Formats: sequence, structure tokens, C-alpha cells
Amino acid sequence: MVQHDLTTDEGLRAACQSIWPPERLGGERSEWIPQLAETIRWVRAADEKERSTREFQHRLWEDNHVAAIGQGTIPIGRALDDETFCRWLAARSMNPVPSSPEERLRFLTSLYEDLKDKLEPFLDGKVPHLKIFRVMAALYPEAMTTVASTGVLDKLTRALGSGRRLDPVERHVWTRERLDRVLGAPSTEPEPLAERITLPWVLYARFVQTPTEVTEKPTNPGEDTKLLPLPAARRRRGLTAIRGLFSGVLSTLEFVRDGVTRAELLDFLRASSPEAKASSLGVVINALQSELAVIKGDGNRYVLTERGEDVLESQDPSYLADWLLTRILGVDAALVALRDRGPLRPTELTEAIHLMNPGWTTNFAPQVIVSWLRSMGVVETTPQNKHALTALGRQWASRIDWKPEPLPPEVTPQPVPTPGPEAAVTLPPLPSIIAAVQTEGHFPGPLIARLHAGLWSHSRRHFAILTGLSGSGKTLLARSYAKAIAGGSDRQLFTLPVQPGWYDPGVLLGYTNPLRGDSYVRTGFLEFLIAAAADPGCPYVAVLDEMNLSHPEQYMAPLLSAMETGEPIQLHTEGDFFDGVPGLLPYPRNLVLIGTVNMDETTHGISDKVLDRAFVLEFWHVDLDAYPRWGKRSIDPPVEARARQVLTALMQALSPARMHFGWRVVDDVLDFLDRAAAGGDSLSADAALDAVIYAKVLPKLRGEDAPRFREALAKCEAALASSGLEESRLKVAELRHDLEATGTARFWR
Repeated sequence: MVQHDLTTDEGLRAACQSIWPPERLGGERSEWIPQLAETIRWVRAADEKERSTREFQHRLWEDNHVAAIGQGTIPIGRALDDETFCRWLAARSMNPVPSSPEERLRFLTSLYEDLKDKLEPFLDGKVPHLKIFRVMAALYPEAMTTVASTGVLDKLTRALGSGRRLDPVERHVWTRERLDRVLGAPSTEPEPLAERITLPWVLYARFVQTPTEVTEKPTNPGEDTKLLPLPAARRRRGLTAIRGLFSGVLSTLEFVRDGVTRAELLDFLRASSPEAKASSLGVVINALQSELAVIKGDGNRYVLTERGEDVLESQDPSYLADWLLTRILGVDAALVALRDRGPLRPTELTEAIHLMNPGWTTNFAPQVIVSWLRSMGVVETTPQNKHALTALGRQWASRIDWKPEPLPPEVTPQPVPTPGPEAAVTLPPLPSIIAAVQTEGHFPGPLIARLHAGLWSHSRRHFAILTGLSGSGKTLLARSYAKAIAGGSDRQLFTLPVQPGWYDPGVLLGYTNPLRGDSYVRTGFLEFLIAAAADPGCPYVAVLDEMNLSHPEQYMAPLLSAMETGEPIQLHTEGDFFDGVPGLLPYPRNLVLIGTVNMDETTHGISDKVLDRAFVLEFWHVDLDAYPRWGKRSIDPPVEARARQVLTALMQALSPARMHFGWRVVDDVLDFLDRAAAGGDSLSADAALDAVIYAKVLPKLRGEDAPRFREALAKCEAALASSGLEESRLKVAELRHDLEATGTARFWR
């Protein structure tokens, strides 16, 4: 599938054209759009009296064709039975949405907050925001989208270039403004509105959502969804017991809401469990990432996933239902047993779960699953001391239309095959690799050829380090090369953002769970490594992004040793296999490791142990003339030409001192100018250019007294002066004065 840069107007327009007109989508929207258009027509035709009836409100809330109910299982029947609430919403819905973006946002935000307040007495503090957004979209299709999930819409707005975290309602308004600005506003007729309101969901499904997030079968987006269970062998073996269970998850998600470092998250978890060891806290983080999928790594921080955001916003565990039922061994078995045979005695329920994994040597794992289900309000204890499904549990169980699959009674995993010298890795010819990489970015053919030769010159040690200027395309080259040699397969590419504070190989290779002695904490990298070993004829590429945020010789120690000696990697000492993980894993000869490195005060140097095993490629030269996105934005040509002249002059001034910048900074400068121009006369083009140079280029100017640094500052000041960027020039003059007075200069002081 062709990928598009949705952050640019050109890329977004091309993406929309690739899925337009709706007939191209077949079943994906062929029925949904007419149904949604009919809903819009039905709402418009209803007067205030009709809108106040329970019949109208029930259809509006439960059957409006905007989006699938999916996980939105919070019942609102009590609110719909209340005539006061129905009359209030009917009267409120007759108000037209304002035309100006600012007033429109205030209007819809006020409606959203008022709906939450009005519903709260009926819902015990839960927030049915999925249903609220469905209703708001049906009432105001000219301003909303059909993406009812706040987490999904957050991910979409970021993919579209929002650049910051938006409030829940703001995401809808911002997305519609972005699409309407690029495509033109649709007419006010129901059919064009229905097409435009569905477009964000299709963009997310086609270009933003990753395959690993898919837990549901493809269905019409306006219909109820069907789950897509993983086979037992691919599921995680149970859940980890963490303090507070679901309430503990909610408090942790609130802490992670705006992004936190690993050290900050560990400090938070340690505050609630001061007696816990560091390894145990690491298990909790792994559980939040892999077992519940509510947080994820983003650079050197942890952030909420779209699932995590939905859980936090709604306080509703149902947003975990699809993941738990399809990805965690034993959860579906528990609900099916209670649905078909319940209520059950605790021992009976534990036994039903235990049957899913004969490898469990105790009842600890099944009991933990029951505890989680109780904490989420899915299972309750009857007066007869039996376990039974709650109303919420019955809703979860109704989504299970398959028979829970157990692991085989005797699981005897076969040894991972050892790729011998005869197991040659199949690679495309170099010219086709170069051509494929160059479709992703401007990389000279000789550079790609050097990387290719450096990686494959040794029979086993396929390891390269890309170092140099931040924003120069190191990660893009690594990922593009990986896709090129793997024929475009995402299955053979694994990108791992390295985190500060990694000092143990367990972050890559997993470890025996200290909280559950019968299980092994797996990692995505370990699964990737095992897959590579089992598929010796195909290349598998792992990209270690910013690998020197921690010491590579520490967290990569077993890999570095194995790639040098050819000896297997020891994962544990619990026998040949433990929880499905081999004790010894032969080092895959088809594994390619590409690390990216930025050298600054936040990173660690690369030791000789690492350098001896790696091919090093430097990225320092940046050719501004080759920048591929000149003229691709809606910036006035004279303004862009002036920005190009300023950036070129600054590049020439700063390059000798290696303080210049990459294409990422060029992107940021031009995007800022584009956005500033869209704001009218509030910020002139000259002032915008001065501000963005000050913000994006000058903060990197720092150093000790040396001829090159002195000359770079002098030429930089001269370039800014000749361009009339006075605020930036004064800052550089200040740095030059500091250098003369103290022998050192830095932007931050």
C-alpha cells in the first residue's frame, strides 16, 4: 500500500484521492454512507417535540449509524427514561452550530461537557464518551467526525500534523477544519456530509492503524463489530497481578497522560509499592504495555495508546474487552464458562481457566485472571459464594462467538533451527534496493551501497551504526533499507526506541517473571529474534533508534557476544524450554541490527567493544538544494525563497563547526511559516521567520572557546543581520559576548 505524508496538504490530498470516490471502497462504506445520510436526514426532519420523545432519543443514542457501538457498552437507559433529560437535549439540539472555528469549538465543547454532567447521575460516574460523540456527530455532521474513540482520533490528529495534544472535542473540529481546508467544504446535503464525516475513519484505517492493533474482523464501520481472536499459541499466558488491579491502572494512566520518562514512571510505581524491587516494577510496566496495551514507548517517554486514552477518559474497562478476549489466554474461557455453566464455585471457574494452559503448575495464573475480572466489574460473587457474570460481564461474553482454544496438553516446543552457512539469506539485487530506498527519501546511491556492503561483508555480524546530525534521515534510511531488502514486509522490520537507563539485557531478551515463577516476560524484540531464527532464508532488520541513550555494551551484551563467537544466546537456565521460551537461542545469521546515534550531552559514547563489531556511517553533509519538499506547501513563493536563502546562509555558517541542522529542522521552519500564514495578519512573514529561526536553529548553538566556534557565531550573526532577523541576531550577539567574557557560550544559561 502506498503511504502518504498526511502532515502535508499534498500528502493528505493524495491519500483522500486514493480512497475517493466512495465506490472504490466497496463494502467498507458502500452501505454505511447511505445509512448515515438517512440518519442525518431523519435528525434534520425532527422538530423539538419529536426529539424529546424516548423513541427518538433511543434511536439517536443506540442506532444512529454514525459508528459501531463496539466497546461503548455503558448503558444509558436510565437517562433516556428521564423526560427532563430528553426535553433538555431536544431543546439544546435545535441550536445551530456557529460558523467560525473558535465559536464552533466553544459551542461543541460546551455541549460535550453539559452532556457529561447531565448523564453523570444516571451512570455512577462513568463517561459514555463514545456514545456522546456518536450523538454529536448525528446532530452536527458539518463539524464532527464518525471517529467516536478519543484515543483513535488523537492518533489520527497527530498523524495529520496537529503537533500537540488536543482536547477531545477539539480533535473533531480540528480534523474537519483540516480536511475542509484541503478538500474544500462539502455541500450541506446529507450525502456529501455523510461522505466527509466518514473520511477520517477511513484515513485512520487505511494509513494510520497498525496491523498489531487490529482485534476485530473487517466489517462495515457503522455496524456492530466482530472480534478476531488469536490462536492460543500466539496469546500471552495470563495476566500479571499489579497493585490495585483496574483502579491501579487508572491511576497510572492519569500519571502517564501527558507523557513520562521511564525513571518518572518507576518513581510513581515505587511510591505506591515502596517494598517492590526494581525488577518487579519493570514487570508492571511490561504488563501495562504488552498485556493491557494501554501505554507505549514514544522516543524516550511513555505515552498513552489510543486504548489507554479511551480507558482513562471513560473509566470504562470495556475498552480493554477486545484486547483481553482475543490476546490473553484464559480470559475468554472464564467468561464462556460463566455464560454457559455459571454461576460457578471459585474452584470450578479456576479449573475452567486452567484447562487453557496445562503448563500452569499452580492455580495462581487463573486466580489472577479472576481477580482482574472482578476488579473490572465483569465478575461478581453471589450470596452463595459463587462467581457469576455481571450485566457488564454478560455484554463481554456476548462478543465471544468462538470456542476458547487451549494449548495442547503436552507442549513440547521444537528447538529453533540453527541457520548454518548453507542457509543463505536471499537479498534483492543492489540496484533494486537502491531504487526502493530512494523512493522513501533523498539518499545518494553510493551511500546506500556503502551501508549494504558494510552490513553483509561478514557472514554473521550484520551490524551498522548510523551517526551524525539530528534530523538528517538516519532512522528513515534504516527503516527504508529494511523494507527494501525484505520486499516491503513489515513482518521483517522491528523498530525499538532505546530508553535511558537500560543497563540489563532483559529489556531486549526478556526474563523470568519474579512475580510469577511459572512464566517468562517476553519482549517484542525477543519475539522478533525467535521469528528470525525460524526463518533463516529471509533478512530480519531491527532498528535500534537512538541506541546510545543507554550504554549499548550493557543492554546488548549477549547479542554482541553471540554475533562475535557464534555461540547461542542464553535466555534462562530453566531447562530446554520454559513458558515456551528456549533456554538457548542460536544467533540468527539473517539478523540485521542498525543503530542510530546522536552525539550530545544526553547520550553515551560508543565503546570499542561495540565499534569493533559495527560498520559506522556518518551523516553530516546536508544538501539543502536536494530537500524534496520545496514548493510543496501553501507558503507564498517569495516568503519561501527568503526562508531558503536564510537557511542556506546559516547552513554555510554553522557547518564547519558541526552545529548545522538537518531536514527535520527545515520541515519545522516551513511548517511554522505555513501555519503562521494561515492565521492571517496576526504574525507577519518576517516576524514568523525570525521567530522560528530563533526557536529551531539557535538553541543548538553551544560550545567552548575555539576558532571554529568563534567563526561560526560571527558568520551566523552576519547572515541574520543581512536578512533583517533582528531578534535572532541579538541572541547570537549575546552568545558572542558570553564567549568573549567567559570562554563558553550556550543558548540556555
